[in-house]
Amino acid sequence: MKTAWLKQEGAEELLLLFNGWGMDDRIGNHLLGKSLEEEFTPDLLLCYGYNTLELEPVVMEEISRYLRITIVAWSFGVWVAQQTKLPPIARAIAINGTLHPVNADKGIRPDVFEATLSTWSEENRQRFNRRMCGSSEALSLFSTFSPDRSTADQQEELARLKEHLLVPKATSAPWSYDHAVIGGRDLVFPPQQQYAAWKELPRTVIADMPHFPFYHFSNLQEVLACFRT
Repeated sequence: MKTAWLKQEGAEELLLLFNGWGMDDRIGNHLLGKSLEEEFTPDLLLCYGYNTLELEPVVMEEISRYLRITIVAWSFGVWVAQQTKLPPIARAIAINGTLHPVNADKGIRPDVFEATLSTWSEENRQRFNRRMCGSSEALSLFSTFSPDRSTADQQEELARLKEHLLVPKATSAPWSYDHAVIGGRDLVFPPQQQYAAWKELPRTVIADMPHFPFYHFSNLQEVLACFRT
């Protein structure tokens, strides 16, 4: 996978932000800018581009130095974070994603996933972005930092994710999610599937939030505040 240090200033706490499929570092930079306006103190590492599920050794060495690591994961990043070898995690929050990303009951329906993979194009990307954002206002915001990636590159990543999903997992991650945020208007990971996936977990349900959450959450502090609800 790809990583981008968005803030690396020797803080004691690291926030690991696992982005959604098809994204890059532009959303992270937007969130960091808004968060710094409210005195955001942790360092911030963004993960994206999940053609592989491993962090580079130098990145592992760097993040292992932190006293406390918090994970914020969105969409497919929720599953990817649990597949990635990481140092001990203090707390983790899942936003509009599940640990069963392609699943008729707890994730994206398999036929919908296959259709997205096989028909991905510029036209379908625009259609997907509209569904993901849910409103013209959210789409307008997303367009200011939409990923600088080709449709072929995104399709390749989705194909690699499909391959990763087919590989049996030998052991479970030594950490688990502490909180789930569910958008009531999510058209990618439908809310009823998220409810089924997170039955035993404390949840924050935002009734009018679509799959894209960063119109409702303007900075990372607002996301982290969900731990207290």
